[in-house]
Order: sequence, then C-alpha cells, then structure tokens
Amino acid sequence: MTNVELLTSRFAALPRIGETGPQSGFNGKRMTALGRRTRLIHAALCVIGLAPFALWLLYLLKLVSFKVPPQLVAVGFGLVVPGGGFIACGEPVTVAIGLFICFWLWKKRGMMIQDFLGSFMGIVGFWALGAAGGLLAFGWYSWDYAAFGLAPFGYAPWGYAAAVGTAFALFVPYELQVRRMYKQMSAARDERLPLFDDAVAELDAATGDRSIVGEKEFRQNGGGVRSGDTAKEPGADELDDEQLLAARYLLEATVREKGDFDGFEHLFGLADYRYQLSVYGYGLMLLHAKYLPNFEGYLKKAHRFLIESYSDPRTCGYWAKQAKVGYLSNNPDPIVKANVMLSGWMMPVVAGYRDQYGDDEYEKEASIRFQPFADKPEETYDYNSAGVFGVLYRQYKNHEYPYMLIPCEPHVAFPACNSVALLGMLVYDRDHGTDYCAGFWDELYDNLQSDFIEIDGTMALRRQYQYGLRHLPSSQIGYMPLADVQNYMHFSAIFPGLARRCYALVRKTLLSIDADGAAQVNGQPWDMMFNMFTMKPDPSTQIAMLELTAAEYGDLPVYDALRVAESRFLAKSKDPTSFKFKDVNSLTVAYIALARLIKKGYWSDVILRGMPETSKTGPVLTDCPFPDVIPAKASSSGDDLDLVLTTSGEPVAAGIRIERLKPGARYAYGAGAFTADADGAATLTVEVGRRTAIHIVPEA
Repeated sequence: MTNVELLTSRFAALPRIGETGPQSGFNGKRMTALGRRTRLIHAALCVIGLAPFALWLLYLLKLVSFKVPPQLVAVGFGLVVPGGGFIACGEPVTVAIGLFICFWLWKKRGMMIQDFLGSFMGIVGFWALGAAGGLLAFGWYSWDYAAFGLAPFGYAPWGYAAAVGTAFALFVPYELQVRRMYKQMSAARDERLPLFDDAVAELDAATGDRSIVGEKEFRQNGGGVRSGDTAKEPGADELDDEQLLAARYLLEATVREKGDFDGFEHLFGLADYRYQLSVYGYGLMLLHAKYLPNFEGYLKKAHRFLIESYSDPRTCGYWAKQAKVGYLSNNPDPIVKANVMLSGWMMPVVAGYRDQYGDDEYEKEASIRFQPFADKPEETYDYNSAGVFGVLYRQYKNHEYPYMLIPCEPHVAFPACNSVALLGMLVYDRDHGTDYCAGFWDELYDNLQSDFIEIDGTMALRRQYQYGLRHLPSSQIGYMPLADVQNYMHFSAIFPGLARRCYALVRKTLLSIDADGAAQVNGQPWDMMFNMFTMKPDPSTQIAMLELTAAEYGDLPVYDALRVAESRFLAKSKDPTSFKFKDVNSLTVAYIALARLIKKGYWSDVILRGMPETSKTGPVLTDCPFPDVIPAKASSSGDDLDLVLTTSGEPVAAGIRIERLKPGARYAYGAGAFTADADGAATLTVEVGRRTAIHIVPEA
C-alpha cells in the first residue's frame, strides 16, 4: 500500500448518522457560536439604531425637551435593516430607493453579490449604505405634508413605521424559511435512522463490497481497508466507442497552444475557465492512467496546456477584485490566501503531471507564473507545484479559518472545492514520498464531520465563515442533499467511510427507478431540477454528478438507470462523431465525459495508487497525428507495447513514434518488423482504420 492509502484507510468505516454532524441543534458548535455573535451584534446595532427613534417618541410625548434631528433617526434605521435609512426619510423617492435596496439588491440579488463579491462588503456594505442614505437623502425631495394633514409632524414619521415594517418583512420570512429547512432535515433524519443498515446493505449488494460500520471503534482499532477496496491489477482497459467519443471531446478541448481558449464557455458565476480546465484535467488523468498509460504525445501536451492556462489572466484575474472587496486586500496574488476554487481545483492537475509523466517541469522555480492583469504582463506571482501545495498545507495545518476548510469566494467554504485540493495533496505526497497530509488529516476530519455534515447525515453544500447564520447569505437556506453529490465521489478517496455513508443514504432515500428503468429523484421531476451552473431549470448537471458518483462506486443499477434518464431528458448531438448535447454547457459535458471513463474505484485508484509501473518502464507511444488518430488503448506488460489505434473517418496511413525501446533491438508487429535506433526509438507508418490493433513485441 502507498503512504496515502495507509492514511485514508484509517477512515474506511462508515459512521452512523449519530456519530457525525451537530450533537445538539442543527449547526455545529463553531457555527452556533458565530451565529450567536452575529445576533448579538445585530441586536446591539438595533438598540443603537433605534435609540434616536425612541428619543423622538419621547420628545413627541413631551417627556424630553430636546428634538432629535430627523437625519439621525433615519441613520439609525439604516443600522436596523438594509435600506432602512432611505425608507425612514419618508419621501416617496427615498422610500422607493430603500425598498429597492432591501428587497431587490439585498433579497433577490444579495446572494449573488455576497457569494461573488465577498460576504464582508456584500453584507456589511448594505448596512453602511442604508445608514449613509439616511444622512444624505433626508430632505432632498420635498413633500407638502400640510396638504396631507401631516403638518404637525414637520416631516414624515410614517417613514419610520415603514422602516420598522420593512425589517419585519425581511427578517421574519428568513427565520421562517430556516425553520422550515430545519423541519425538513429533522424529518429526513427520522426517516434515515431506521433505514441506515438497509441503505448500506443495498449499496454493498449493488457494488459487491462489504462495508464496515461504526467509525469510532474502527479508528480506535487502527483502521484498515474494507472488502472490495483493494489495489487494481496492472494493465489498461480499451476505450469502447462511446468512451472514444468522450475522450475525443476532452482532447479536442485541450490539445491546443497556450492562450487558445476558443470554444471555452464563460459561465455565469463559474467564469474565467478554472472549472472547465480542471474537469478536463481530471478526465485526461483518468484517461491516461486507466486506458492509455503508455501514451504521451499530444496527451502530455494537453496536460501542459491546462496547467499553463491556470495562470492566464482570463483564468486567475478575477481574484484581484474579490480579494479587494472580500478581504480589503490589494494583493492580487490568486494563490497566497483562500481562493481554493483556483488553487484547490488545479492541484490534482499540477501534482498529477509529474506523477503521470515523470516530468519535473513544474517542480522548477517560477514554472507557474500567475498573471492577474492582462495589461500588466510584467506583474506575475510565481509558483511551482511545491509552492501551490505549500500554501494549501499552511492554511490547513495552521487552521486559518473557523471550520478549517479553505474558503472559495471570500469567507465562504465549499466541501467540493476542498475535496479536489485534498486529492491533489494526496497525489503530491504519494509522488514525493512525503507525509504532509498526515499532519492535519485527523483534525480535518473532525472539522468536516462536525461542521459540514447536516443532522440527516448528508454533506452541506457550503458554510459562511463570518456570520454563522443560514440566511447570511441566503444561499445557505434550503434543504438540498443532492446539490453537490460529486462530493461523495471525491471524498471516497479522502474519507472513504463518510463518503460511502453519505452516498448510501442518498441512494436509499432520494433515488428510485421507475417502471421504464429510468432513475428518478423522489419528489422532484428532472425537468424542474435547478442547475447552479446555468441558474435555471435544467437536469443535465445533476444527472452528470450522479452518474460519475455511481460509476466510481461501481453502482451499476443506479448508473444504468441514470443513463436511461439522461437519454430521456438530454438530447445528444445529431453528429455521430460528437459527444455534445443540445443546450448543455461545456463544463457539464466534461463531467459526463468523465463519468463515461470511470469504472469502479478508478478515480480513487488514480489518486491513491497512480500509474501502473510499466507506464514508466515499458515502451511508450510518443507521437501520432491528432485529430486523425486517437489511441483506444496503449499499455505494456514489460517490454511490449499493446496499441489499439482509431480514426473517426476513412482509414489513414499514419506516422507513429515509439520510444523507450531497447537500442538496436528488433521488434515485430503483425506482419511487419523494425529495429530500434541507438536512442531506443522508432518511427513507423501504419494503416489505421476504425479500430486497428498493433501489438509490438521483441523478436525472439
């Protein structure tokens, strides 16, 4: 077993629902403490903000002799509710502005502002704007109050009542929504507790494994490996026709020159290409390790394109703005702090390059030069693989954030982004023979299971690190146990027992198979499924995430049923040589392509065990023409090279190059033979049809 297999196998047992998540209430201890602090701060702001209003009432009742300036009263209401200062001014225009701030900017668009511009300015900024509005806007639009019988007041006290009403109209529904969510979670927990053993048994029956249940006792006894979680035999599979289309899709997106982003999509909220680059990269890593371990050529070129694209300003430049707004920092370095949505997502691709090709290119100093500004090419922030790893390690080891996981957008942490960061760190540790991950793994598990697991046993989509309240931002409201089901695939290599437990519960209680063999999400039609990539009803991403997760667990009954649902709701391209789907974005298609390539345990195997040994010692195909020829298989059992070459069109005479042969040795393939040159290489011309097998072996 590799060092990282030994580390992660200690977490192979499935914890029962009561062993994880909040031990009382609905939130972990740290989140509860932050929420209590936030409520106290808001209560203090309300007391301070309403004090001028109270003094105004006392003056109106002739209980005090001094008159509070109406501007001060309006400013106070700005501390109570976003936009309150404008509303308290009482003028039609200012009330309209205040209501716009409160119910459109804050309630409707605030989640987006808070998630993508930073939760500090995105939340505190609203309060500051409302308070400033009371000071600046008072009296800038004059009303004739006498005409409305309000002359005794001298200004519009009804604005004060409107501000109070607005506060109730904003915050009471939030609290009710959160309580409804808690009620749903409680009902889900009550449903799952008696079904737990059945859920695990049914998943085991589908996958051929035997799970170990009872996480605490298992860890106390030193851990181990569950049945079925064993190293895979060396060798490689051959891509079938559908997998070939998936591979071609990934390669056509990535076999290109540095800076060429033609065809990449600018997805709202998922812009700047970082996620597309990463999912393409995971697909290429799996393609290389499991199907083409003895092929480099343009596959290696594609891997380099991905790494070099992370440093392009179109990929990393967004952080300069987010750091300024979210952390009040002028440092545009996209790696040094937080931003695991870049550093984390790229880590498996960066660490995987050396692991898969034995090439130290990105181990060199300043080999990855991040350029945040397109108009300032001289301003770069220089890293290498160890540098990116070191920043991630520092943040985890030093526990720099409240619940330990590294934030993506400022102050907002997603288990999904952290999962890929951790996968990349495992690859780095295994490839370099180091044990950095072991230094924080136990503490990380304790933080994850206590603060990112809900009471029903599923994994939370996100957590906010400043406020501890579900409605700050409101994107945390809502019971969405399938929102990021890819977590259960990625965490299967990190904390396998917890991930398997989560998937078993989702599989048992949320998924079913209808009479036509199609997977269904209980209680939610596929065509009403909300897609967080496109921000509209669209089942494509949910289907893709479930497919790749079921495939990784070897859950063929669910995977096959998901494929039926896919055929029903996603329209494939009419071009038989294309892997694309109608109205499905490129990121989701990349996930579907990845799902096509995964078989049971493949992704965990790529992370924890890496490439077959013969990929580093046996002959290797280093060149064939792209896109005319794509290998469906390239592997070696020692001194041979087993190739299956394909073309999507007419047969072609293709030049191929083989290296890592024995210098001067004779080799045979089919009816032909050749002699390796003094460098152990040979260039051949072969006829390639739809699927051509070429087995190169030393002559006897």
